[in-house]
Amino acid sequence: MEYTELSAYDVPPGEVTAWIPTAEPSAWVDDDRRLSHNHELHLDTAEAGSWIGSIMRLAGPLDHTALTLALRAWLGRHEALRGTVEETPTGRRRRAVAPADVSMSATSLGWFDAAGARSCVADLLADHIDPSAWPHVVFATVADTNGFTLVFGADHGVMDAYSQLLWFEEIATLYERARAGEPFAELAVATTGSHIDHSAAERVTGEAMSLESESVRVWRDWLTTPDGTLRFADFPVEGITDVPASAAPLPQAGLSQWLGDPRQARVLGELCKSAGVSFQAGMMGAMAYVLRAQHGVERMRFVAPMHTRYTTEHAAAVGWYVGLVPVTLDITGAETLPEVAGRVQAALAETKPLVRQPFARVADLLGVEDAPHFVVTFVDTRFTAGAERWHDWDARTLRAPARADDEVYLWLVRDPDGLNVATRYPAAVAAERAVRGLISGMSALIDEIAQVETSELEGTA
Repeated sequence: MEYTELSAYDVPPGEVTAWIPTAEPSAWVDDDRRLSHNHELHLDTAEAGSWIGSIMRLAGPLDHTALTLALRAWLGRHEALRGTVEETPTGRRRRAVAPADVSMSATSLGWFDAAGARSCVADLLADHIDPSAWPHVVFATVADTNGFTLVFGADHGVMDAYSQLLWFEEIATLYERARAGEPFAELAVATTGSHIDHSAAERVTGEAMSLESESVRVWRDWLTTPDGTLRFADFPVEGITDVPASAAPLPQAGLSQWLGDPRQARVLGELCKSAGVSFQAGMMGAMAYVLRAQHGVERMRFVAPMHTRYTTEHAAAVGWYVGLVPVTLDITGAETLPEVAGRVQAALAETKPLVRQPFARVADLLGVEDAPHFVVTFVDTRFTAGAERWHDWDARTLRAPARADDEVYLWLVRDPDGLNVATRYPAAVAAERAVRGLISGMSALIDEIAQVETSELEGTA
Protein backbone atom coordinates (compact mmCIF):
# COMPACT_ATOMS: atom_id res chain seq x y z
CA MET A 1 0.00 0.00 0.00
CA GLU A 2 1.39 3.34 -1.05
CA TYR A 3 0.62 6.56 0.81
CA THR A 4 0.99 9.49 -1.58
CA GLU A 5 -0.54 12.71 -2.77
CA LEU A 6 -3.27 12.65 -5.40
CA SER A 7 -0.80 14.09 -7.92
CA ALA A 8 1.00 10.72 -7.93
CA TYR A 9 -2.12 8.71 -8.82
CA ASP A 10 -3.01 7.85 -12.42
CA VAL A 11 -6.45 9.43 -12.55
CA PRO A 12 -8.08 8.59 -15.91
CA PRO A 13 -9.99 10.98 -18.15
CA GLY A 14 -13.74 10.92 -17.60
CA GLU A 15 -16.78 12.58 -16.14
CA VAL A 16 -16.09 14.01 -12.68
CA THR A 17 -18.97 13.98 -10.20
CA ALA A 18 -18.91 15.53 -6.73
CA TRP A 19 -20.75 13.59 -4.02
CA ILE A 20 -21.43 15.83 -1.01
CA PRO A 21 -23.25 14.65 2.15
CA THR A 22 -26.15 16.86 3.20
CA ALA A 23 -28.62 17.03 6.07
CA GLU A 24 -31.55 19.28 6.87
CA PRO A 25 -30.88 21.83 9.64
CA SER A 26 -33.83 20.44 11.61
CA ALA A 27 -32.23 16.96 11.67
CA TRP A 28 -29.32 17.99 13.90
CA VAL A 29 -29.47 17.21 17.61
CA ASP A 30 -27.13 17.98 20.50
CA ASP A 31 -24.73 15.27 21.68
CA ASP A 32 -23.38 15.70 25.22
CA ARG A 33 -20.40 13.38 24.80
CA ARG A 34 -17.19 15.36 25.18
CA LEU A 35 -14.41 15.90 22.66
CA SER A 36 -11.02 14.33 23.17
CA HIS A 37 -8.11 16.66 23.88
CA ASN A 38 -6.61 15.55 20.55
CA HIS A 39 -9.70 16.66 18.65
CA GLU A 40 -9.75 20.01 20.41
CA LEU A 41 -6.09 20.62 19.60
CA HIS A 42 -6.82 19.68 15.99
CA LEU A 43 -9.64 22.21 15.82
CA ASP A 44 -7.30 24.87 17.23
CA THR A 45 -4.44 24.21 14.79
CA ALA A 46 -5.67 22.50 11.62
CA GLU A 47 -6.14 24.43 8.41
CA ALA A 48 -9.12 24.24 6.09
CA GLY A 49 -8.30 22.27 2.97
CA SER A 50 -5.99 19.85 4.73
CA TRP A 51 -7.25 16.31 4.36
CA ILE A 52 -6.47 12.60 4.22
CA GLY A 53 -8.30 10.10 2.03
CA SER A 54 -8.25 7.08 -0.23
CA ILE A 55 -8.73 6.30 -3.90
CA MET A 56 -9.63 3.12 -5.79
CA ARG A 57 -10.76 1.86 -9.16
CA LEU A 58 -13.97 -0.17 -9.55
CA ALA A 59 -14.93 -2.09 -12.67
CA GLY A 60 -18.20 -1.76 -14.54
CA PRO A 61 -20.48 1.20 -15.23
CA LEU A 62 -21.15 3.57 -12.36
CA ASP A 63 -24.50 2.76 -10.74
CA HIS A 64 -25.51 6.14 -9.28
CA THR A 65 -28.35 4.76 -7.17
CA ALA A 66 -26.21 2.02 -5.64
CA LEU A 67 -23.28 4.33 -4.95
CA THR A 68 -25.58 6.85 -3.27
CA LEU A 69 -26.86 4.13 -0.96
CA ALA A 70 -23.34 2.84 -0.26
CA LEU A 71 -21.94 6.27 0.60
CA ARG A 72 -24.90 7.14 2.82
CA ALA A 73 -24.63 3.78 4.55
CA TRP A 74 -20.91 4.19 5.21
CA LEU A 75 -21.52 7.54 6.90
CA GLY A 76 -24.46 6.06 8.76
CA ARG A 77 -22.40 3.16 10.15
CA HIS A 78 -19.78 5.45 11.72
CA GLU A 79 -20.85 8.17 14.15
CA ALA A 80 -17.65 10.17 13.70
CA LEU A 81 -18.63 10.90 10.08
CA ARG A 82 -22.17 12.15 10.72
CA GLY A 83 -21.40 14.49 13.57
CA THR A 84 -19.69 17.82 13.94
CA VAL A 85 -18.56 20.34 16.54
CA GLU A 86 -20.10 23.77 16.90
CA GLU A 87 -18.76 26.85 18.65
CA THR A 88 -21.18 28.28 21.20
CA PRO A 89 -20.93 31.18 23.68
CA THR A 90 -20.21 28.61 26.41
CA GLY A 91 -17.74 26.50 24.43
CA ARG A 92 -17.74 23.71 21.91
CA ARG A 93 -20.50 21.14 21.66
CA ARG A 94 -21.12 18.09 19.51
CA ARG A 95 -24.06 17.81 17.18
CA ALA A 96 -25.13 14.79 15.17
CA VAL A 97 -27.64 13.47 12.67
CA ALA A 98 -29.21 10.04 12.49
CA PRO A 99 -28.09 7.68 9.68
CA ALA A 100 -31.38 8.00 7.80
CA ASP A 101 -31.10 11.82 7.85
CA VAL A 102 -27.90 11.88 5.81
CA SER A 103 -28.53 12.49 2.12
CA MET A 104 -26.09 12.67 -0.78
CA SER A 105 -25.95 15.46 -3.36
CA ALA A 106 -24.36 14.34 -6.64
CA THR A 107 -23.28 17.07 -9.07
CA SER A 108 -21.60 16.49 -12.41
CA LEU A 109 -18.61 18.82 -12.80
CA GLY A 110 -18.02 17.91 -16.44
CA TRP A 111 -15.80 15.71 -18.58
CA PHE A 112 -12.03 16.23 -18.25
CA ASP A 113 -8.84 14.76 -19.61
CA ALA A 114 -6.58 12.97 -17.10
CA ALA A 115 -4.77 16.06 -15.85
CA GLY A 116 -7.97 18.06 -15.67
CA ALA A 117 -9.82 15.32 -13.78
CA ARG A 118 -7.04 15.08 -11.20
CA SER A 119 -6.97 18.86 -10.77
CA CYS A 120 -10.76 19.05 -10.50
CA VAL A 121 -10.86 16.38 -7.79
CA ALA A 122 -7.98 17.99 -5.88
CA ASP A 123 -9.75 21.35 -5.89
CA LEU A 124 -13.01 19.76 -4.76
CA LEU A 125 -11.40 18.12 -1.73
CA ALA A 126 -9.38 21.20 -0.77
CA ASP A 127 -12.41 23.47 -1.07
CA HIS A 128 -14.82 21.33 0.95
CA ILE A 129 -12.82 19.86 3.84
CA ASP A 130 -12.97 22.10 6.90
CA PRO A 131 -12.33 20.90 10.49
CA SER A 132 -15.00 23.28 11.78
CA ALA A 133 -17.78 22.62 9.28
CA TRP A 134 -19.74 19.51 8.30
CA PRO A 135 -19.53 17.45 6.16
CA HIS A 136 -16.09 16.30 7.26
CA VAL A 137 -15.82 13.88 4.35
CA VAL A 138 -16.62 14.37 0.66
CA PHE A 139 -16.38 12.08 -2.36
CA ALA A 140 -15.74 12.25 -6.09
CA THR A 141 -15.99 9.83 -8.99
CA VAL A 142 -14.29 9.87 -12.37
CA ALA A 143 -16.32 7.67 -14.70
CA ASP A 144 -15.22 6.39 -18.11
CA THR A 145 -16.19 3.52 -20.41
CA ASN A 146 -14.19 0.90 -18.47
CA GLY A 147 -15.32 1.67 -14.92
CA PHE A 148 -14.93 4.47 -12.44
CA THR A 149 -12.46 5.87 -9.95
CA LEU A 150 -13.81 6.61 -6.47
CA VAL A 151 -12.01 8.93 -4.06
CA PHE A 152 -12.79 10.54 -0.74
CA GLY A 153 -11.14 13.21 1.36
CA ALA A 154 -11.75 13.64 5.09
CA ASP A 155 -10.73 15.90 7.92
CA HIS A 156 -8.03 14.19 9.99
CA GLY A 157 -10.05 14.98 13.12
CA VAL A 158 -12.58 12.25 12.27
CA MET A 159 -10.25 9.69 10.74
CA ASP A 160 -6.84 8.05 11.02
CA ALA A 161 -4.66 6.13 8.56
CA TYR A 162 -6.13 2.75 9.50
CA SER A 163 -9.61 4.11 8.77
CA GLN A 164 -8.33 4.99 5.31
CA LEU A 165 -7.29 1.37 4.80
CA LEU A 166 -10.55 -0.08 6.10
CA TRP A 167 -12.58 2.02 3.66
CA PHE A 168 -11.68 0.04 0.53
CA GLU A 169 -13.29 -3.24 1.59
CA GLU A 170 -16.21 -1.64 3.40
CA ILE A 171 -17.28 0.72 0.61
CA ALA A 172 -16.77 -1.87 -2.14
CA THR A 173 -18.87 -4.39 -0.20
CA LEU A 174 -21.60 -1.85 0.52
CA TYR A 175 -21.69 -0.92 -3.17
CA GLU A 176 -21.96 -4.57 -4.19
CA ARG A 177 -24.73 -5.16 -1.67
CA ALA A 178 -26.58 -2.04 -2.82
CA ARG A 179 -26.37 -3.17 -6.44
CA ALA A 180 -27.81 -6.51 -5.35
CA GLY A 181 -30.86 -4.71 -3.99
CA GLU A 182 -30.28 -4.50 -0.23
CA PRO A 183 -32.15 -1.58 1.34
CA PHE A 184 -30.49 1.30 3.17
CA ALA A 185 -31.75 0.17 6.58
CA GLU A 186 -29.75 -3.05 6.28
CA LEU A 187 -26.68 -1.46 4.72
CA ALA A 188 -26.41 1.20 7.44
CA VAL A 189 -26.44 -1.18 10.42
CA ALA A 190 -23.39 -0.38 12.57
CA THR A 191 -21.01 -3.29 13.10
CA THR A 192 -18.36 -1.48 15.16
CA GLY A 193 -18.04 0.67 18.22
CA SER A 194 -18.29 4.45 18.06
CA HIS A 195 -15.27 6.72 17.98
CA ILE A 196 -17.39 9.32 19.79
CA ASP A 197 -17.55 6.98 22.79
CA HIS A 198 -13.80 6.42 22.52
CA SER A 199 -13.20 10.18 22.49
CA ALA A 200 -15.32 10.70 25.58
CA ALA A 201 -13.34 8.02 27.43
CA GLU A 202 -10.07 9.53 26.26
CA ARG A 203 -11.23 12.87 27.60
CA VAL A 204 -11.61 11.35 31.06
CA THR A 205 -8.08 9.93 30.83
CA GLY A 206 -6.69 13.31 29.82
CA GLU A 207 -8.42 15.22 32.58
CA ALA A 208 -6.94 12.87 35.18
CA MET A 209 -3.44 13.96 34.10
CA SER A 210 -1.50 16.74 35.80
CA LEU A 211 1.95 18.29 35.82
CA GLU A 212 2.93 15.60 38.32
CA SER A 213 1.94 12.73 36.00
CA GLU A 214 4.77 10.44 34.93
CA SER A 215 3.82 10.77 31.26
CA VAL A 216 4.04 14.56 31.49
CA ARG A 217 7.45 14.34 33.16
CA VAL A 218 8.78 12.03 30.43
CA TRP A 219 7.55 14.32 27.68
CA ARG A 220 8.90 17.42 29.46
CA ASP A 221 12.36 15.86 29.73
CA TRP A 222 12.26 14.69 26.12
CA LEU A 223 11.16 18.06 24.73
CA THR A 224 13.40 20.32 26.82
CA THR A 225 16.32 21.76 24.84
CA PRO A 226 19.63 22.99 26.35
CA ASP A 227 18.29 26.55 26.43
CA GLY A 228 15.20 25.45 28.35
CA THR A 229 12.61 25.75 25.57
CA LEU A 230 10.23 22.93 24.69
CA ARG A 231 10.86 21.75 21.14
CA PHE A 232 10.54 18.53 19.18
CA ALA A 233 13.68 16.86 17.87
CA ASP A 234 14.74 17.40 14.25
CA PHE A 235 15.69 14.87 11.61
CA PRO A 236 19.21 13.88 12.71
CA VAL A 237 21.07 14.95 9.57
CA GLU A 238 22.47 18.46 9.79
CA GLY A 239 21.60 21.02 7.17
CA ILE A 240 18.37 19.66 5.73
CA THR A 241 16.23 22.24 7.51
CA ASP A 242 18.53 25.11 6.55
CA VAL A 243 16.08 26.45 4.00
CA PRO A 244 15.97 29.86 2.34
CA ALA A 245 14.15 32.49 4.37
CA SER A 246 10.65 33.09 3.02
CA ALA A 247 7.33 34.49 4.10
CA ALA A 248 5.70 31.05 3.95
CA PRO A 249 7.04 27.58 4.72
CA LEU A 250 8.37 25.52 1.84
CA PRO A 251 6.11 23.03 0.10
CA GLN A 252 6.81 19.49 1.22
CA ALA A 253 8.14 17.10 -1.39
CA GLY A 254 6.91 13.53 -1.32
CA LEU A 255 8.30 10.17 -2.30
CA SER A 256 6.96 6.62 -2.26
CA GLN A 257 9.26 3.68 -2.99
CA TRP A 258 9.13 -0.08 -2.67
CA LEU A 259 11.96 -1.34 -0.48
CA GLY A 260 11.45 -5.05 -1.02
CA ASP A 261 9.17 -7.70 -2.48
CA PRO A 262 7.23 -10.29 -0.43
CA ARG A 263 10.18 -12.70 -0.37
CA GLN A 264 12.55 -10.03 0.90
CA ALA A 265 9.98 -9.02 3.51
CA ARG A 266 9.72 -12.65 4.62
CA VAL A 267 13.50 -12.95 4.97
CA LEU A 268 13.67 -9.76 7.02
CA GLY A 269 10.83 -11.07 9.16
CA GLU A 270 12.69 -14.31 9.82
CA LEU A 271 15.80 -12.35 10.79
CA CYS A 272 13.77 -10.25 13.23
CA LYS A 273 12.11 -13.34 14.68
CA SER A 274 15.44 -15.09 15.24
CA ALA A 275 16.71 -11.95 16.99
CA GLY A 276 13.63 -11.77 19.21
CA VAL A 277 12.46 -8.39 17.92
CA SER A 278 9.33 -7.18 16.15
CA PHE A 279 9.16 -6.39 12.46
CA GLN A 280 8.50 -2.78 13.42
CA ALA A 281 11.82 -2.72 15.27
CA GLY A 282 13.49 -4.30 12.25
CA MET A 283 12.21 -1.65 9.85
CA MET A 284 13.03 1.26 12.16
CA GLY A 285 16.35 -0.43 12.86
CA ALA A 286 17.12 -0.50 9.14
CA MET A 287 16.46 3.25 9.05
CA ALA A 288 18.82 3.87 11.97
CA TYR A 289 21.47 1.49 10.58
CA VAL A 290 21.55 3.39 7.28
CA LEU A 291 21.55 6.84 8.91
CA ARG A 292 24.65 5.82 10.83
CA ALA A 293 26.33 4.33 7.75
CA GLN A 294 25.65 7.43 5.65
CA HIS A 295 25.93 10.24 8.20
CA GLY A 296 27.57 8.83 11.32
CA VAL A 297 24.38 9.28 13.34
CA GLU A 298 24.33 7.04 16.40
CA ARG A 299 21.79 8.86 18.54
CA MET A 300 18.45 10.08 17.26
CA ARG A 301 15.07 11.10 18.61
CA PHE A 302 11.75 10.87 16.82
CA VAL A 303 8.02 10.70 17.46
CA ALA A 304 6.26 7.39 16.82
CA PRO A 305 2.48 7.43 16.31
CA MET A 306 0.77 4.30 17.64
CA HIS A 307 -2.82 3.14 17.51
CA THR A 308 -5.24 3.30 20.45
CA ARG A 309 -7.67 0.64 19.18
CA TYR A 310 -7.58 -1.34 22.40
CA THR A 311 -10.88 -3.23 22.15
CA THR A 312 -12.39 -5.51 19.53
CA GLU A 313 -15.40 -3.26 19.05
CA HIS A 314 -13.17 -0.42 17.87
CA ALA A 315 -10.85 -2.54 15.69
CA ALA A 316 -12.70 -1.70 12.47
CA ALA A 317 -14.26 1.63 13.46
CA VAL A 318 -13.68 4.87 11.59
CA GLY A 319 -12.13 7.55 13.75
CA TRP A 320 -8.88 9.05 15.03
CA TYR A 321 -7.42 6.28 17.18
CA VAL A 322 -3.83 7.51 17.41
CA GLY A 323 -1.47 8.51 20.19
CA LEU A 324 2.14 9.71 20.15
CA VAL A 325 5.19 8.44 21.99
CA PRO A 326 8.67 10.01 22.18
CA VAL A 327 11.52 7.71 21.16
CA THR A 328 15.19 8.15 22.07
CA LEU A 329 17.43 5.74 20.20
CA ASP A 330 21.13 5.20 20.87
CA ILE A 331 22.80 2.56 18.69
CA THR A 332 26.37 3.16 19.83
CA GLY A 333 28.21 -0.17 19.82
CA ALA A 334 25.40 -2.06 18.05
CA GLU A 335 27.19 -3.43 15.01
CA THR A 336 24.65 -5.61 13.18
CA LEU A 337 21.09 -4.89 12.09
CA PRO A 338 19.66 -7.36 14.65
CA GLU A 339 21.61 -5.54 17.37
CA VAL A 340 20.36 -2.15 16.17
CA ALA A 341 16.80 -3.52 15.98
CA GLY A 342 17.18 -4.73 19.55
CA ARG A 343 17.96 -1.17 20.63
CA VAL A 344 14.86 0.04 18.78
CA GLN A 345 12.73 -2.61 20.47
CA ALA A 346 13.96 -1.51 23.89
CA ALA A 347 13.45 2.19 23.11
CA LEU A 348 9.88 1.59 21.92
CA ALA A 349 9.06 -0.57 24.94
CA GLU A 350 10.25 2.15 27.29
CA THR A 351 7.77 4.78 26.17
CA LYS A 352 4.98 2.78 24.49
CA PRO A 353 2.80 2.95 27.64
CA LEU A 354 2.58 6.73 27.10
CA VAL A 355 0.36 6.22 24.05
CA ARG A 356 -2.65 5.93 26.37
CA GLN A 357 -1.96 9.43 27.73
CA PRO A 358 -3.08 11.91 25.02
CA PHE A 359 -0.24 14.15 23.95
CA ALA A 360 -2.64 17.03 23.36
CA ARG A 361 -3.26 17.07 27.10
CA VAL A 362 0.50 17.00 27.73
CA ALA A 363 0.89 19.97 25.39
CA ASP A 364 -1.88 21.81 27.20
CA LEU A 365 -0.32 21.24 30.62
CA LEU A 366 3.21 22.16 29.52
CA GLY A 367 2.26 24.98 27.15
CA VAL A 368 3.86 23.25 24.16
CA GLU A 369 3.24 25.17 20.93
CA ASP A 370 5.64 23.25 18.71
CA ALA A 371 4.68 20.37 16.38
CA PRO A 372 6.68 17.18 15.65
CA HIS A 373 9.57 17.57 13.21
CA PHE A 374 10.72 13.96 12.76
CA VAL A 375 8.00 11.29 12.73
CA VAL A 376 8.37 7.58 11.97
CA THR A 377 5.34 5.32 11.60
CA PHE A 378 5.17 1.59 10.94
CA VAL A 379 2.06 -0.35 10.00
CA ASP A 380 1.56 -3.96 8.89
CA THR A 381 -1.47 -3.95 6.61
CA ARG A 382 -1.36 -7.58 5.42
CA PHE A 383 -4.28 -8.68 7.56
CA THR A 384 -6.51 -5.67 6.98
CA ALA A 385 -9.90 -6.62 5.53
CA GLY A 386 -9.75 -6.53 1.74
CA ALA A 387 -5.96 -6.35 1.49
CA GLU A 388 -5.92 -9.20 -1.00
CA ARG A 389 -8.00 -7.06 -3.41
CA TRP A 390 -6.06 -3.78 -3.13
CA HIS A 391 -3.92 -4.55 -6.14
CA ASP A 392 -6.98 -5.24 -8.33
CA TRP A 393 -8.58 -2.02 -7.14
CA ASP A 394 -5.41 0.04 -7.67
CA ALA A 395 -6.05 1.17 -4.11
CA ARG A 396 -3.98 3.88 -2.51
CA THR A 397 -4.20 6.04 0.61
CA LEU A 398 -3.78 9.77 0.10
CA ARG A 399 -2.71 12.88 1.95
CA ALA A 400 -3.12 16.53 1.02
CA PRO A 401 -0.12 18.66 0.02
CA ALA A 402 1.66 20.16 3.04
CA ARG A 403 4.07 22.99 3.78
CA ALA A 404 6.82 22.88 6.43
CA ASP A 405 10.48 23.88 6.58
CA ASP A 406 11.48 21.42 9.29
CA GLU A 407 9.31 18.30 9.05
CA VAL A 408 10.39 14.85 7.88
CA TYR A 409 7.79 12.08 8.02
CA LEU A 410 8.42 8.42 7.21
CA TRP A 411 5.62 5.88 6.83
CA LEU A 412 7.03 2.34 6.79
CA VAL A 413 4.56 -0.25 5.50
CA ARG A 414 4.48 -4.01 5.15
CA ASP A 415 1.67 -5.26 2.94
CA PRO A 416 0.91 -8.22 0.64
CA ASP A 417 3.08 -6.68 -2.11
CA GLY A 418 6.14 -6.27 0.11
CA LEU A 419 7.76 -3.32 1.88
CA ASN A 420 7.07 0.31 1.09
CA VAL A 421 8.23 3.63 2.48
CA ALA A 422 6.43 6.91 1.92
CA THR A 423 7.89 10.18 3.06
CA ARG A 424 7.44 13.92 2.98
CA TYR A 425 10.19 16.46 3.59
CA PRO A 426 11.15 20.08 2.78
CA ALA A 427 11.40 20.72 -0.96
CA ALA A 428 15.05 21.72 -0.72
CA VAL A 429 18.18 20.20 -2.23
CA ALA A 430 19.78 19.07 1.04
CA ALA A 431 16.61 17.39 2.28
CA GLU A 432 16.02 15.73 -1.08
CA ARG A 433 19.54 14.33 -1.09
CA ALA A 434 19.38 13.06 2.50
CA VAL A 435 15.95 11.42 2.24
CA ARG A 436 16.58 9.80 -1.13
CA GLY A 437 19.92 8.55 0.16
CA LEU A 438 18.24 7.06 3.22
CA ILE A 439 15.60 5.27 1.17
CA SER A 440 18.13 3.95 -1.34
CA GLY A 441 20.30 2.74 1.52
CA MET A 442 17.40 0.93 3.20
CA SER A 443 16.48 -0.74 -0.08
CA ALA A 444 20.06 -1.89 -0.61
CA LEU A 445 20.30 -3.19 2.97
CA ILE A 446 17.10 -5.23 2.67
CA ASP A 447 18.26 -6.62 -0.69
CA GLU A 448 21.63 -7.55 0.82
CA ILE A 449 19.96 -9.38 3.71
CA ALA A 450 17.79 -11.36 1.30
CA GLN A 451 20.77 -12.25 -0.90
CA VAL A 452 22.81 -13.47 2.06
CA GLU A 453 19.91 -15.61 3.24
CA THR A 454 19.48 -17.07 -0.24
CA SER A 455 23.18 -17.84 -0.51
CA GLU A 456 23.14 -19.58 2.88
CA LEU A 457 20.17 -21.72 1.85
CA GLU A 458 21.83 -22.66 -1.43
CA GLY A 459 25.02 -23.54 0.42
CA THR A 460 23.19 -26.04 2.62
CA ALA A 461 21.19 -27.63 -0.18
